[in-house]
Amino acid sequence: MNFKLKNTLIWMAIFSIIILTAVGITYRSTSSLVEKTIYDHLHVLTVDTAKTIETWLNQQMKILNATADSIDYENIGNNPETLRPLKMAMKAGHFSDVYIGLPDGKIIDGADWVPPETYDTRIRPWYLRAIEVGQTAVTKPYIDLTTMELVIALVTPLKKHDDFIGVLSADTVLDVLVENIANVKVGETGYAFIVEENGMILVHPNHDYVMKTRLQEIEPDLKWKAEQAQELPHGTIAYQDKIANEDYLLSYQKVPNTDWYLCTIVPLTEAYALTQKATILSAVEVVLLVLGGLASVTLLGIGGSALVLLIFSRKFKTTVDKQREEISGINEDLKWNINKRKEVEAYYQTLFNVANDAIILCKKFYLVECNERAEGMFGGGRYEVLGRSVLDLSPEYQPDGIESVHKLRSVIENSEAGDEQFLVWTFSRLDGTEFPSEVGLKVLHLNEEELTLYSIRDISKRVNAEEQLRQAQKMAAMGEMLGAIAHQWRQPLNTLSTYVASIQSAYFNNLISKEYIEKMVSGADAQIQFMSKTIDDFRHFFRPSKQKNPFDIIAAVRSAVKLLDPHLEHNEIVLSVNQSNGDTELVVDGYQSEFVHVLVNILDNAKDSIKGKPQQPKGVCHRFIDIDIAAHDQLVEVCVKDNGGGIPVHLLPKIFDPYFTTKGTSSGTGLGLYMAKVIVEKEMKGKLLAENTEVGSSFIIQLPHSSL
Repeated sequence: MNFKLKNTLIWMAIFSIIILTAVGITYRSTSSLVEKTIYDHLHVLTVDTAKTIETWLNQQMKILNATADSIDYENIGNNPETLRPLKMAMKAGHFSDVYIGLPDGKIIDGADWVPPETYDTRIRPWYLRAIEVGQTAVTKPYIDLTTMELVIALVTPLKKHDDFIGVLSADTVLDVLVENIANVKVGETGYAFIVEENGMILVHPNHDYVMKTRLQEIEPDLKWKAEQAQELPHGTIAYQDKIANEDYLLSYQKVPNTDWYLCTIVPLTEAYALTQKATILSAVEVVLLVLGGLASVTLLGIGGSALVLLIFSRKFKTTVDKQREEISGINEDLKWNINKRKEVEAYYQTLFNVANDAIILCKKFYLVECNERAEGMFGGGRYEVLGRSVLDLSPEYQPDGIESVHKLRSVIENSEAGDEQFLVWTFSRLDGTEFPSEVGLKVLHLNEEELTLYSIRDISKRVNAEEQLRQAQKMAAMGEMLGAIAHQWRQPLNTLSTYVASIQSAYFNNLISKEYIEKMVSGADAQIQFMSKTIDDFRHFFRPSKQKNPFDIIAAVRSAVKLLDPHLEHNEIVLSVNQSNGDTELVVDGYQSEFVHVLVNILDNAKDSIKGKPQQPKGVCHRFIDIDIAAHDQLVEVCVKDNGGGIPVHLLPKIFDPYFTTKGTSSGTGLGLYMAKVIVEKEMKGKLLAENTEVGSSFIIQLPHSSL
């Protein structure tokens, strides 16, 4: 072998070794990248599923702790006050049972289960678990004596000033966890399950394994150890099932606040096919192996393999860089979406809490969410308000006399048609005080559940202002009413003066006798009773009505007429009342005193309008006010007509506006007709209309018949 050929062979051998080394290193790097990608994908899936279970457990624990805070420890026992929060918790958390174990071995059961005589809470696993950990915790699965189903219990010790009261426990049927785990799919045949530290299976697609078999028994090659799980709460294990002769991957993640581990298992062949990038990298592995074989067979193959290796290395690098860019882009998109979701959640949470109105979300009347404004409005903390019923925060009867429960059900039924409902509602604070409010109500359907959204605005100040405004209008009319009282009293005072003067004359003329004295006393008493009755009439006029009650509208009209009779007579105005129904009572629901005030205001305006007309010759009466009362199918109608010339057409649309008056500021406030319309239409659900006739104006009051 000549020197040149020898050198050539040496250099070719060196190149062959270099090529084989490069192939080996590249193959090893590729295999490591494939393995890491698969492990990471399986671990992320396991962590996400574990977080779902953690979120579900935390929500259940919050409901349990809220229930514990709502229990009255002073009166704890098998009574309605203690059972009410237990039953509310069962509905809110979908628990199969919520109960309290007492230190004497007795039980207070929210599902009304009657235990056998030998039943002792102190030896039950849930009671012992709460004593052991001393805080809210989760028990191991056990058979519930109430439902005879496999359940887990959430438990928390009850303490008052460090004194042990008992244990509050809530049972959740294990099927709830099974449903969550069954939705997890890994490849074609992979699945998820839950085990304890010691390997006991809690949730598994094969129900025969649950609470009967350990993981070490069904997967002996896995070599699951409790010590290893405690030291490392998460990880991924590769193992070979020698019986099935197949490789598997198992990823596990500890569920916080429990000794549970969420596991996902998948055959290795399916794991390699989970992502597209894994498939590409596997192809590169095959190419590198082929190139290495060719390089070791022939020198020409070495040269050709070197060339092919260079080409595929560049393609491989390009593919890897592209995959890295895609992964980087996906990570950036995920980070952006997560941050954006957090921003949106924070934005809407801020709007929810800073809203001027109280907002509550209810499920079957019971509060499941509320904002800070609702806590302040009802005078309690968040957990004092949540769990209560809307009816617990309402008086038994609303101001219109309808039971709160019947009225609320009717409103919700109307809202289920899809329309938002608006109503005036009286609520009760936690200290028992009541306040009026305006409520917007909407029925929603989320995750196949029906929820009711309430937007509540406290209108106490507005109602008080309207009441003060209404009373102020009455006081504004007091000057004219005092003139009416003076006119009413003038004649009886003159009569009394005559009686007094006649007594002196009779005394000097020796005419005083028993019959004379009785006559004088009887006459004076009649005049005094008349004056007293006048005072009572005006006193009732100025006294506001507190509650809506049925009253006879004809009697109310007569009361209003009686108050203004002296003024009308003084101004030579003839008033007549016409009833189409004869003497039959016409009963409506409302505030009688306020309705009398409405009529007095309308009649007083009619009087002033007639006074502005030219005076007619004495004895010729062309001044009149007619009150017509008629009953229709659903309504009672009162029509007040006069011949005062009517209201200017351009002013007719404005007469019910506040502070608008045609009398001038010296004799009018502009509140009379405004308050009259508020009383009739808002307080009594009727209508108040005004129109002109040929000779004057006509005011029409329409009110619904009483429901009694």
